[in-house]
Amino acid sequence: MTDHRNTTDLNTTSTLTFRLATVADIAAMSAIRLAVTENRLRDAGRITTAMYRDYLDGVGRSWVCEDDGVIAGFASADRAQGSIWALFIDPAREGQGIGKRLLALAVEDLFAQGHEQIVLSTGADTRADIFYESQGWERGKMKDDIEVQYSLQRLREAPAATDNLYEASVPVFLRYLGRLRAMLALAEAHPQGTALLDARLAPGMLTLAVQAEVAANFAVRACAPLAGSTLSDSGAFPASALRDSGKFPATYKGLGQRIDFVLGFLDALTPAQFDGAASRMFSDRAGEALVTLPGQPFLLQYALPNFFFHLTAAYAILRQNGVAIGKADFDGFHVYTNA
Repeated sequence: MTDHRNTTDLNTTSTLTFRLATVADIAAMSAIRLAVTENRLRDAGRITTAMYRDYLDGVGRSWVCEDDGVIAGFASADRAQGSIWALFIDPAREGQGIGKRLLALAVEDLFAQGHEQIVLSTGADTRADIFYESQGWERGKMKDDIEVQYSLQRLREAPAATDNLYEASVPVFLRYLGRLRAMLALAEAHPQGTALLDARLAPGMLTLAVQAEVAANFAVRACAPLAGSTLSDSGAFPASALRDSGKFPATYKGLGQRIDFVLGFLDALTPAQFDGAASRMFSDRAGEALVTLPGQPFLLQYALPNFFFHLTAAYAILRQNGVAIGKADFDGFHVYTNA
């Protein structure tokens, strides 16, 4: 007995109506199967009425498309095998998108049954061969030198995007500020250590001391507002202006104190403080521009790239001036035996 309740769930477009097939549709379905000009049956009696019945509500399920009450095409899915048993359109009604919609209904049903892969076979070098490939199916091996096999994999849903930005921010800043502190210690031990603080990559660029300072500041400029910390009220705390006040001066000791302050600040933050941060709006000064972005692009497209820009500039200054550092010092992951 056909379950007519399900037929109301299918879409109607213009004069084309898509619904589950019934016993009354078998004669029209068979007529279409015999009328096609490609993938023709060699033996018209090979597909029986009983087989059509099985694909109504037995081993499978079938759908038909009606065009003003006339059956224009049908598709049948084998629920047991996870395959497309049939997909045929009345040659007089081709080119209306009927095949695409019927195929989509069958595919949706098979994936809903739990199949991870759907398969089918069709005549090689036919319009159907081209059609399935155009719909994203993967063309496979030949079968009996006549038919080609196709498969379609279920698309894995991407994990839901998290609205908490703690893991994308705090551990990153903690790790790489620690790398910066270690590189500055190597710079201080260099014969030209003091002079390196005023070294630049190019005229007009910031000195090593300021590059390190700004890198440390960006960790606060990013995490304080994302975490809702009161430090965000004062912007880039600790500010560059404090350099001349004696707090965190532009010396190796002062830079170390600045980095330690930021590391302590980051360590005290908790993941719960970052709940909802991805979708809230945040603003920061980028030179003479005011940048206002939602939390996720604020962190990933603005704050982290700026942090790594200044960190990399500091690394490049040291490397350019003969300090013995390499990629292993930058990220702490790489190992070079002969370095």
